[in-house]
Amino acid sequence: MIRQAFNAVVPSFIMMFVGYMYGKLFKDDITLFNKIATWLMAPVVTFAFMNDYIPTTGVLLRYGLGFSVMFILSFLLSILHREEREIFFTGNVYVNSGYLGYPVLLALWGEEALALGVVYSFINVFFGSTFLPALIRGKFELKNVLKLPFLYAIILGWGLGMAGISYKQLPVGVLTAFNWLREMAIPFLLLQVGLGISRINFETSTIKDYVFIVLERLLLVPLVLLPIALLFEPLEAKVFLLECAMPIGVNSVVVIGAFKKELVSKAGMTVAITTLFSLITLPLWAYVIERIF
Repeated sequence: MIRQAFNAVVPSFIMMFVGYMYGKLFKDDITLFNKIATWLMAPVVTFAFMNDYIPTTGVLLRYGLGFSVMFILSFLLSILHREEREIFFTGNVYVNSGYLGYPVLLALWGEEALALGVVYSFINVFFGSTFLPALIRGKFELKNVLKLPFLYAIILGWGLGMAGISYKQLPVGVLTAFNWLREMAIPFLLLQVGLGISRINFETSTIKDYVFIVLERLLLVPLVLLPIALLFEPLEAKVFLLECAMPIGVNSVVVIGAFKKELVSKAGMTVAITTLFSLITLPLWAYVIERIF
């Protein structure tokens, strides 16, 4: 299982590395690339899997409960790091559940697992865009969620699916074009992650903080949430725990920039370091999860 999990993770890292090298070799502006990822590729894959696999209310409630525990845990852990509180709080909440989580889940457990990953990502983004700013700046910012195309793709895919309407009913030519976009979406998103990391200015100071964030994000947080997952159905539990074990997402850098711009470089370093070490921890977690569930 460890070999299977490692083989599932490696392609994602290769695609991210290609994006990273492109970003280092060519200094072109990647704004358009980022917009395509955010406004086209991510919504396409989200819509498709929400339409194919309609989540039940029970799944939403269970994942919401589980993520609430992770959110509270992240808040409590951040108190232990007073000077770098925003880094630890945001990093432990804003995981890379989508761009990295989707391809790994698809490779390990198939499309049904990926559909559950989409639900997890929605809850992740919701908490990260509302309750996270509320506890850092004391301001509830629901409008941040409403600006995300991700949300509307979920609502549209889920709503049409509940009504018995599938995108597979589209005319043949249109469906073919849509499927092309769907198939290229995940590789494109992984390239975007690599490009994003290539634009981060790394700092090598305060190594101790980086060690703590790696241990907390990749090991401690999913370990504490393991008992919660026992309340879920087997596949739900697998997806939930593996998503909780994902490295810090690139979007966390944007969030940190809104709070403390002087910490942006350090936040970028945490993204790169946790992503690198997750190449080791994700296969191990996949093995443990498979043995338990």
